[in-house]
Amino acid sequence: MNRCLHKNSSRLWPKVLGAFFFCLGLGVTGTGGTGVAAAAEPGPVISLVIDGKGIPTDVQPLRQNGRMLVPIRVIAESTGADVTYEASNRQVNVTDKGKRIVLLVDSRTAYVDGKRVTLDTPAMIVNQRTVVPIRFVSEALGYRVVWDDRSGVAQIQTKPIGDTAAVIKDATNPYVVQLGDTLTEIAKRHNTTVQEMKKNNFLSSDELTFQQLLFLPKGAKKAEHPLSKEVGDRRLLDDTYYFPFSEVSWYEPYGDSYGSDREWTESNNGSVRNHEGIDIMAPKGTPVYSVADGTINRVGWNTYGGWRVNITDDAGLYRMYYAHLSAYVPGLEIGDTIRAGQLIGFVGDTGYGGTGTVGMFEPHLHFGLYKNSDGLAIDPYYYLKYWEQKKVGSPYS
Repeated sequence: MNRCLHKNSSRLWPKVLGAFFFCLGLGVTGTGGTGVAAAAEPGPVISLVIDGKGIPTDVQPLRQNGRMLVPIRVIAESTGADVTYEASNRQVNVTDKGKRIVLLVDSRTAYVDGKRVTLDTPAMIVNQRTVVPIRFVSEALGYRVVWDDRSGVAQIQTKPIGDTAAVIKDATNPYVVQLGDTLTEIAKRHNTTVQEMKKNNFLSSDELTFQQLLFLPKGAKKAEHPLSKEVGDRRLLDDTYYFPFSEVSWYEPYGDSYGSDREWTESNNGSVRNHEGIDIMAPKGTPVYSVADGTINRVGWNTYGGWRVNITDDAGLYRMYYAHLSAYVPGLEIGDTIRAGQLIGFVGDTGYGGTGTVGMFEPHLHFGLYKNSDGLAIDPYYYLKYWEQKKVGSPYS
């Protein structure tokens, strides 16, 4: 890690900034004072999301006077802002998109394009790192900043949000495609049209696959082969559940990988095991959300699942398993209450080895679903396809 010299030097920081820190000038609940979480974290923690990606920092964000402090370098690396540090007068200069911000270490005075402003919290040097106020800096540069109080994570958007994932308008009448089905026959039997079915399901062709999930449009007859017949518990087909990715997250189309062979085992004896979940490929750092209200019953490292978290639903019927995470949000502990749609961690590639093992496979979320009564695994594929129609929205909308 590159470090800025604080004595007898004046260095120009490149766009990939070494180790300066932003102070997240965000309204944070709780008492004032500087400090990190008192309890030990179960694994790596991420407290900052920039443009939809969790950004790790080598020092945990701090709190000062109700404000949150995080590394400046993460802003520079993610946005391309130019930063210089003048050691002789302990001054940080941030320039981006024609804007110039000047902050003085240990001073509440700052300047935006030459105009003097007063900060709630000054720039500081902590553990030989420089930290400065992020809400002030971000908003001065035209970024959008949101504080997620439930997860203890700051979210910053530096550029326009692209197209969000298509969400089916009418998703209350799901139909499972049978052998020999065609769109024409399905439409005829359910008193609707091919055009309405294609529109409601965002289909670009008439081709169907066996056991594909379709949502019949409004006004159609009740599905002859409803999804409820394909799943073990209809109670999970409810609009209180969320998909584990948000509407602005990118992920690859996924199939039913439940029950497929997995050759890696802890004993390395050549045996084959069954895959007890669904893998959804997504970029490392993609935020992961809880699908249901519940309570954390396990969190930390697992040889197979890497950094993982298990959540038992409020009814005590099911356990949801989120595996291969790169990091958690701050402060997760066994016994914590979690709400559906709450940010809990970030996609990674951890697992298949001792603590900290990474790179054994491409980044993805492994989602598992288990009966709480006997621990038996359930194929969550159809539930995920149903929940996919309800996602956490953009925090900036």
